[in-house]
Amino acid sequence: MRKINYLFILSALSPLLSSAQWNKNTSINTPVSVAAKGQTEIHIVTDNRGGAIIAWDDTRTSSKTNSDIFVQRMDKFGVAKWTANGIAVCNNNAEQKNVNVVESLNGSAIIIWEDERAGNRDIYAQKIDSSGKILWSINGVAVVNKLTNQQSPKIISDYKGGAIIVYEDSVNFYFDVYAQRINSAGIIQWGANGVAVCSANYQQINPKIDIDGSGGAFITWQDKRNSSDYDIYAQHLNSDGVAIWKVNGVGICTAINTQSNPRIEPDGNNGAIIAWIDKRSAIDYNIYAQRINAAGNIQWASDGLLVCNAIGNQSALDMQYIGANGIMIAWKDFRSSNSQIYCQLVNLQGIPQLRTNGILLSQGKGAINPNVIAGGKGTSIIVWQDSLAGGWNIKTQKISSSGVIQAKSEIIVCNASDDQLNASNVSDGKGGAIFVWEDHRNTTNYDVYAHHLDSVELGDLFVNIAQVSKKSYVKCFPNPLMDGQRNLIIETDGVSEKQIHIFNSTGSIVWSGHTNETGKATIEAETFSNGYYFFKIESKMNSIVVGNFMVIK
Repeated sequence: MRKINYLFILSALSPLLSSAQWNKNTSINTPVSVAAKGQTEIHIVTDNRGGAIIAWDDTRTSSKTNSDIFVQRMDKFGVAKWTANGIAVCNNNAEQKNVNVVESLNGSAIIIWEDERAGNRDIYAQKIDSSGKILWSINGVAVVNKLTNQQSPKIISDYKGGAIIVYEDSVNFYFDVYAQRINSAGIIQWGANGVAVCSANYQQINPKIDIDGSGGAFITWQDKRNSSDYDIYAQHLNSDGVAIWKVNGVGICTAINTQSNPRIEPDGNNGAIIAWIDKRSAIDYNIYAQRINAAGNIQWASDGLLVCNAIGNQSALDMQYIGANGIMIAWKDFRSSNSQIYCQLVNLQGIPQLRTNGILLSQGKGAINPNVIAGGKGTSIIVWQDSLAGGWNIKTQKISSSGVIQAKSEIIVCNASDDQLNASNVSDGKGGAIFVWEDHRNTTNYDVYAHHLDSVELGDLFVNIAQVSKKSYVKCFPNPLMDGQRNLIIETDGVSEKQIHIFNSTGSIVWSGHTNETGKATIEAETFSNGYYFFKIESKMNSIVVGNFMVIK
C-alpha cells in the first residue's frame, strides 16, 4: 500500500505516536538502567510533567560489593533525561540501601536511603533538580546521624521544596518511630535527633507516611506496646513537628492477635484512611480499614471496617485515594489454590462499593505484589507481578469506581524472558501510567526497565475528534473495536458525500471509501490487526475532520 504524509494529522495523533520513544513491544520495553551487576529496590514518582523519576539500589561499582544509590528521569516520551543508566546519588564506600524518593517541585526530587558510612545505619538524603544537577553535599546530607541504628525510611514532600521523613530508630533499645523534616537547602528542621512520633514500650516498626494537606504528615505503624502482638496506631504531626493527637498515637486497631502491614492515605478532608492485614480471626489474615478525622477521632466501626474475610490469607495490600469516590484497596488473595489479585473500593462513609470480598483482577496461575494508583475520573490502575510458564511477568488492569474493568482481560506490561519482579507505577497525568520493575531478562542480574501505557491502551473508550470546520461532526463506533465486532461505523453530518481514508500508525492506508447519502460509512474491519488507526474525512467543501480509533482483539 502507498505511504502518506499528512502533516495536519500530527496534532491529532494519540499518545502512542507522541510518545514514540517508549517501546510498545511488551517483550522489549524501555531500559532505564542496564549497568553491570544488579539494580533493585526500585521506587518511582511522577516528575509532574508526564514523565517519572526513578531511584534504586545499585551494585555496579566493581571496587566493592556494597550497593550505591542511583536515579534517572524518564520524560513523557520515554527519553532518559540524565546520564545513561542513571546518576550516582551516593557512591560512598560504605553500604547504601533501601532507597525512597519523592518529587519536590518543578521536576526536582529528594532521595533518601539507609547509610552505613559511620559504621551503623543512619538516614541520608540528596536533592536533584529536573536537569540532573546534584543540589546538596556530595553523597548526601544526614537526616539523622546517631550511634544507634535508623532504618526503613519513608518520605513525603512538604510542598516547600523540602520533605518530611519517618523512620525506625533504636535509640530506646527497641525500635521506635521518629520523624525529621529537611528544608529545600538540605538543612534539618526538627532538632538534631528528630521528633519522637511514638516511643511507647516495646517495639514500633513499619511506619508509613502521607500528606495532611497543611504541610504536616499523617503517620501509621505496627505497635507492640501490649508486649504480646502488634496493633495499628497513628499520629498527626503539624509542619513544626508537633504531635496533634495524643502522646504516642491513637489506637487505630487494638483487636486480638496481630495487625500488620499498614498503609495510609489522606481522606481529602484533613483526615486519613488506614488499611492493614489482620489476624483477629486466629485462622488467617484478612483486610480491614479505618478512617480518622483531623481531630484524631475514629470515624468507622471500632477496630476497623471489614474489607475482605474470604477464606485463605489476604496480604500484601496497597491502596490509593481516588477522590470523592473513596479509597481503592488491592491485595494478594489465597482464597483459591493460587494467589490472585483482588480489589475493593471503600467510600468515605466506610461502605464497600464493589462485590463482597472484592473483585478478581488477575487470571494467571499466581499473582502477587499489587501497586495501586489513581487513573483519573474515578478510576484506578493496578499493576502486579504475575506467574506464567517460565517465570514472573508484569500485568495491569484499570477499573472504574463502579467496578467496571476497562479492558476485557489483563493487560500485559512485560512478558520478556526470565523474571520481572516488584512492579510499581505512577500516573502519566492523562489517564495512563508509567511502570517500572526489576528485570532479570539478561539471566545474570537485575536491571531496571520501564513501560508506558496510555489511557486507551488501558481500555478507556475515546473518539478524540479534531474539527477544522465547525459545521462538521463525526462519530466513530464501536471504539475500541473489540473481538467479534466485524464492522466499524463512521458517521458524519450527511450534508454532502465525504471521502474517508483510514491509515495505521506507520502511515499506510488500510481502507479508503466514501460515506453514503446519509453521511454514514460501514467499514469491514475484521482484518484489522490490534493497534491504533487514524482517519481523515474530506468533503467537497474542503472541510477536514480527523480522528482515531483502536482495535483490541
